[in-house]
Amino acid sequence: MKAIIFRYSLTRPRLTVIEPRLRPTSCCRTFKSVSSVHSKSPVRHWSILSSAKPLTSVKPHPSPELDKTSTLTEGEPAMENVSYESAIQALNSLQSNAATLQKIRRERASHVHLNLPQMRLYLERSGMSLEQLDSLKIIHVSGTKGKGSTCAFTESILRHHGLRTGFYSSPHLVSATERVRIDGQPIDKEKFTEYFWDVYNKVCRGREAEDRPAYFQFLTLLAFNIFYRENVDVAIIEVGIGGEYDSTNIIRKPVVTGITALGLDHTNILGNTLSEIAWHKAGIMKPGVPTYIDPDLHESANEVISQRSVELSASSVAKVPSLEDYDWGRYPVLLGLQGKVQRKNASMALALSKHFLSSLGRDHTPELTQDPGEPNIFLMEAFKLTARDALGLRLADWPGRSHVIDHGRIVYLMDGAHTLESIKECRNWFTTASKLAVKKPEDKIFKVMVFNITGDRDSKSILQQFLNSDLDLVIFCTNVSGANGPIDQQNFTTTDYIQLTKCESNLHTWTKLQTCVTSTASNLLEKPIKPCVSIPGIIIPTINEALHWITQGTDPKLKAGTNRITEHPVPKELLNADQVQILFTGSLHLVGGALASIEPDGLPVKKVDPQLLAMYRRLSESK
Repeated sequence: MKAIIFRYSLTRPRLTVIEPRLRPTSCCRTFKSVSSVHSKSPVRHWSILSSAKPLTSVKPHPSPELDKTSTLTEGEPAMENVSYESAIQALNSLQSNAATLQKIRRERASHVHLNLPQMRLYLERSGMSLEQLDSLKIIHVSGTKGKGSTCAFTESILRHHGLRTGFYSSPHLVSATERVRIDGQPIDKEKFTEYFWDVYNKVCRGREAEDRPAYFQFLTLLAFNIFYRENVDVAIIEVGIGGEYDSTNIIRKPVVTGITALGLDHTNILGNTLSEIAWHKAGIMKPGVPTYIDPDLHESANEVISQRSVELSASSVAKVPSLEDYDWGRYPVLLGLQGKVQRKNASMALALSKHFLSSLGRDHTPELTQDPGEPNIFLMEAFKLTARDALGLRLADWPGRSHVIDHGRIVYLMDGAHTLESIKECRNWFTTASKLAVKKPEDKIFKVMVFNITGDRDSKSILQQFLNSDLDLVIFCTNVSGANGPIDQQNFTTTDYIQLTKCESNLHTWTKLQTCVTSTASNLLEKPIKPCVSIPGIIIPTINEALHWITQGTDPKLKAGTNRITEHPVPKELLNADQVQILFTGSLHLVGGALASIEPDGLPVKKVDPQLLAMYRRLSESK
């Protein structure tokens, strides 16, 4: 038996018939017909058909006409074209294309030590000295999982203590402005554009590609410049990848550093063991600066962090306590970010915030006791929370993580989890959030997961977490929005062929995971055979096409478009459902592409209920 797969190019589709990697099995259902979704009879084939449309949003954005009197690098916008759109076009030109990126990855090990000297050179070129960077009061956070959420909690706490905050994170979901936040909000486009061109003209204008910073390097330079010129009271900086050689690690004098949970991610860069990864993450520790760490790190990681703390002369390394150990007084134990894992991130944020406030003379330094089982590592003692601490945790906002958007019949559940550990947390969160989203007990619910994963991550172990997740359908999709996607989301580091090949691989993995064990004389004697329950999977190439195929025009807030997918019959259970729940996970870029369509006017600003503020004020005043 053969499977039919559409191959894609940016010019025209080509239909190819290939031999499947799997034999057909009776456990693997697909949408051969509308009525087959919950059919008990076996379907002996699977569907890999998808819309044969080019992935339009990966095409290079057309360059504006260049001023012929200017000295410009190819594709560089003219000096007078200083709009936000041209700024993002210039920023995107700093991305490495797919072929170049592969070469960089192969040579990374021998060149990685050059990253920080380059960053120092670019910083000076931007007009900012290392001494000026030293003058920023910085909280620097590394880790595999939870570092962004920890930074979001920390920013919210310190903002509610009255500080002017700066927060640098990556990646962005919809707009590049999200990476640089002032007082909890993405910097406005006008201000971003003004600062962008000031730094770009000094660092990049008229220079060859090899003498320009890469995309993330440039954004890091831009954030440092913005925070310095905006005179923030605190700059909260999330590490990009690793720590030791990360572009953010030109920071020399942070006030405090934090290391969140560790896991196996970016292994082609950081190593294949937790010890190797811990070495990189611990590279942000600095002489005389305390570091707070996740309390549940593996023993091998703690050993490396302990050793590195001595090498780098950190003043102390301390594990943060459980969130339940803090004295909450009369304040409810509520967090703005959902999921069990966020409790550890919130505790880390409390530790970082308290230490930072102590450096300003506004609080006491957290008390530490020696950890009897770990040399050079302490235990931080929990403390009594103030109203500002509790309110900051409750009002923390971090879109795209444990994020629910209710559009009536259509409910979107979004989590950019992309490591095995974070996917497990996502699965647990989805199980709870899915139940809470049901409006009436008698409603018929149809659950769809839209999934993609990038890089060298192990899709088998990640997809395995959803085998018994009560899903009705899985759609494998690229991170491409489709036609009219935001210029901020253009990605030249990959190709449509690479992304679609990954989708095909993920579908085959999903199919194989659901292959039933055939009955034999030996296993019949061991235990009864359970009936095989499978969750069908299909490929739809772009996010917009997937959204319109699922919603069938029933979400009035969805960005305008038409359902062009005719190869997949829409299951009647989906059409007749009272509620459709759509889980987007596996990639923050996938979540960002979905949000761009679901919230076409931009991510809404989270409104604070004045009565909530008044309640916390009353609680703080009561004895």
